[in-house]
Amino acid sequence: KGGSGRKPTPYYGYYYRILKAQGKDAPGGAYDYVVKGKMIGGFALVAYPAQYGSSGVMTFIVNQDGVVYQKNLGKETQKIAQAMKAYNPDKTWKKVD
Repeated sequence: KGGSGRKPTPYYGYYYRILKAQGKDAPGGAYDYVVKGKMIGGFALVAYPAQYGSSGVMTFIVNQDGVVYQKNLGKETQKIAQAMKAYNPDKTWKKVD
């Protein structure tokens, strides 16, 4: 379901994706944001560099509380970020001041 079938276009050198759940390390624990087909439980986003090392190196996550975390996912950034399903700022993510 969803998607226009178009290839994503970077915005200021980053791709952005909606995350529809949060993991055990997020405040409040793990749960889905989507309830009965509607995203009413919260929301989160991941932003990752379109070209690792050229457009950026840090990946960022944020949820409805507005706290931004960053992490360098390395050369596999695109693969890792595309596989992310949940907002889960474990201890490897650092809060952005």
